[in-house]
Amino acid sequence: TATAAGQSLARETYPGYPVAWCPFDAPRVTARFLDAVRPRVLALIETELWPNLLRECHRRGIPAALLNGRISEKHFRRYRQFQGLFRKALHNLSLAGMQNDVYARRLIAMGAPPHHVRITGNIKFDAVPDALEPRARLRLRAENGFSPQAPLLIFGSTRPGDEQLAADCWQALRGEYPALRFIVAPRHPSRIEDAMAPFAGESILRRSEIKQGRVPAGERVFFLDSVGELGRFYAIASLAVIGGSFNPGINGHNPLEPAALGVPVVFGPHMGNFPDPARILVAAGGAVQVHHPDELPGVLRRFLSAPAERHCFGTRARRAVLEQRGATERNVDLVQELLENNRPPARP
Repeated sequence: TATAAGQSLARETYPGYPVAWCPFDAPRVTARFLDAVRPRVLALIETELWPNLLRECHRRGIPAALLNGRISEKHFRRYRQFQGLFRKALHNLSLAGMQNDVYARRLIAMGAPPHHVRITGNIKFDAVPDALEPRARLRLRAENGFSPQAPLLIFGSTRPGDEQLAADCWQALRGEYPALRFIVAPRHPSRIEDAMAPFAGESILRRSEIKQGRVPAGERVFFLDSVGELGRFYAIASLAVIGGSFNPGINGHNPLEPAALGVPVVFGPHMGNFPDPARILVAAGGAVQVHHPDELPGVLRRFLSAPAERHCFGTRARRAVLEQRGATERNVDLVQELLENNRPPARP
């Protein structure tokens, strides 16, 4: 791994498996790393193109693959500034599985041999749950005080500034839709007090209070202040708004989580972390991207007033996710192909 967060996540997710830091990309360091690890295949993810590591693997006959490859416009301009360096490095790639045709063409323009480049899709579409058992949905609604028919509007993974936008939307909609329940899920539960501040004066219920035994008493504003439950709450939502996408700096969170569950999605103009999922969902008619936060109350009002349209958007969103699946298997096939073609010598 190349970051402390990645190191921590890898150790938590795969206890008992060897986890190491990616070597600093200098010739002697990469050589020592490969001496210690002795891999049969090097698999790099998305944009992790390390010239010295690739060159040293090539020198030792270790095949290298780029998996789930992505070359954004920003990275493409940066790579072009060092084209000589990366052209040599990309000639040392044995195979590259790119997320789409645009990224494939950019990699080839940077110097990758065309016959080494394939389009395998985006594994993010494989990584999100697409169902929650109906009885589990009903239980989750009931234990948190939501009736089976109440429309639930969720602001997911909110960041500073998003909660004020959510509160403004709540003030605009609460009187028009008496059955509406409003869920706010801060990206970091440690911010809960600051996140709740724009809703001062409202009767608020928190998920942590439910877990401690509090009985719902008709509260219409609900804060999800627990960790690891956002996906389940998306499954019971009528409409999802993606946090971190309305103000510059964060570049959005994953819109595929609600979309895979058949929930229509709304997000702002800043979706730089998930440009392709956002584009695909909008093109499929499963999501709406607003260009300014002021547009958001009107879009939400449109969906809340038209359950049939909401259902159609959710159906198209889920279909778009399912149609994009299969990238994980195709990327694994690339690694398997390299393993088959690079078998270790038989033991005497």
